[in-house]
Amino acid sequence: MAEKKKVLFLLPKKEQSSQEKLGEILAKKADLEPFFAYKADEVENPAEFEVLVSFFYDWLQKILPEMKKLKWIHFLSAGVDTLWDWGLEKKGYIFSKSSGVHAQPISDHVMAMALYFSRELGMFERQKRKKEWQGHPLGELQGMTMGILGMGAIGRACARKARALGMRVVGTASRPREMEGVEYVGGAEAVEKVLRESDYLVVALPLTKKTEGLLGQKELEKMKKNAVIINIARGEIINEPDLIKCLQEEKIKGAGLDVFAEEPLPENSSLWEMGNVLITPHNAGSTPYYMERALEIFLENWEAYREGQSLPTGVDLGKGY
Repeated sequence: MAEKKKVLFLLPKKEQSSQEKLGEILAKKADLEPFFAYKADEVENPAEFEVLVSFFYDWLQKILPEMKKLKWIHFLSAGVDTLWDWGLEKKGYIFSKSSGVHAQPISDHVMAMALYFSRELGMFERQKRKKEWQGHPLGELQGMTMGILGMGAIGRACARKARALGMRVVGTASRPREMEGVEYVGGAEAVEKVLRESDYLVVALPLTKKTEGLLGQKELEKMKKNAVIINIARGEIINEPDLIKCLQEEKIKGAGLDVFAEEPLPENSSLWEMGNVLITPHNAGSTPYYMERALEIFLENWEAYREGQSLPTGVDLGKGY
């Protein structure tokens, strides 16, 4: 009988109470020997593990040189731009990510932000604080156009929910393609067209060298004056000073922002004081089901890894995500 591969799971401290449940899921679905740790000094013998499952912890960089047998790292996050920040792409490991884990909660968050602006909920919250009773004309999402930059799992989930509310959906992906319920999905050449047509523009792109700073003043000014931009991807994709300027000058109606160029968002940022900006603290992916979903994605990759096949959510080092 072949010896089970040892897999190191580095998890957040808050998941310690779920260890038994996660262990049961692994025992039922995978032929491996898991070891769970929640901080660096709990890993007694890093050199014995061939597979690592982890988030991007700062202290992870201290353990990696000791992991002499390590071949594959599966990241529990969907975004992996930190991989290049650390220079891991040069180490010869196989990488995979948990793409798709955020689709449900983040698409809910996007629709909540769209409804916030459509139904002017920010204005009513301000009236509540002043105990002011005043009705106003409100909008609808039905008949509006949602443009989605990045038709990955999150983008597709947003598209389905937007269509369910009667919205027209257009978008971009790495290449043009047909997609059910979406009027068109273009490649990079279609970004300007999506900007011009969108009432609600959702940024759902990975952060790469090509997407960093993709949306600056020139691009933002192509949007409709009553348009709202919603960013749940990475703050660096939008030029933040240019966005602030466009919002202050009312070149666009508003912004729903979950991510920022600097996090936490500095106290002196103008965004805090702007009535046409909704801020959430990089929290759109929050869900009580995160670890279970992430584990299922890992298990899909585990089966492929065991069979020597390409990983379903493998990181493409050439593309940068």
